[in-house]
Amino acid sequence: MPRPSGLLLPHLVLSGAEQMRLDESMLRWAASAPFRVAARTYAWSRPTLSLGRAEPYPEGWNPAAIEAAGVDVVRRPTGGDAVLHDEEVTFAVAASIPGPWAERPRDFARLVADSLADALRGLGLPASVVAPGEENLPAAPPGARLCFARAAAGEVRVLGFKAAGIASRFTHGAALSHASVPLTARHRDAARLRANAAEDEAQVREHARSIGETLGGAPEEGTVRVRLLEALAARFGVVLEPGSLDDLASAAPR
Repeated sequence: MPRPSGLLLPHLVLSGAEQMRLDESMLRWAASAPFRVAARTYAWSRPTLSLGRAEPYPEGWNPAAIEAAGVDVVRRPTGGDAVLHDEEVTFAVAASIPGPWAERPRDFARLVADSLADALRGLGLPASVVAPGEENLPAAPPGARLCFARAAAGEVRVLGFKAAGIASRFTHGAALSHASVPLTARHRDAARLRANAAEDEAQVREHARSIGETLGGAPEEGTVRVRLLEALAARFGVVLEPGSLDDLASAAPR
């Protein structure tokens, strides 16, 4: 029996604000009809600090350091804590809920994490998804620490270190997850933009490591993107068919 089709959107290099608008459009598109799934990878035209939707700002940050570093700041439509996006692979996936791929929103998030772990294993990394109770630090209020200072349940570790950040949002009828997969140690530079830079950098160094650091050199970005998209298609049981941003237009806000 042929697998249902999903939407594969083009890889785009855009500003953080434009990328977040596209992710929100994917979520609206998925919610506008049943049995929809869309995925994309993307990159950032400038180094960008993304904040979770509930994270305070500029509390806890050094705005002068952010400006001096030439880093843009954007707020994500998803939760989680801050990530510095640069020298990484970023992907987003949105799907109708419920659909044949998940009965509940958290099942969707688990599919995304399993896909990411599959992709990293395909690169030769012993990746696993963090189970509830296996977190390396207790939960904290939004903004209390950086994303890569803690591996939460449902995220991906390699050899005990957090290897990617995943953030999700669930709305009526759909879910969105997007993820940051650092290729180098650049993600740690987010700590230098914090008010308590030394403490935050120590936490990130203790709990996170990029896949390039683990492999002994950054993998080719295109290879990582292909592995991720293949793993998402396999886990969701779909064939991702190339599409365009025009396919999201039917769900645009009126």
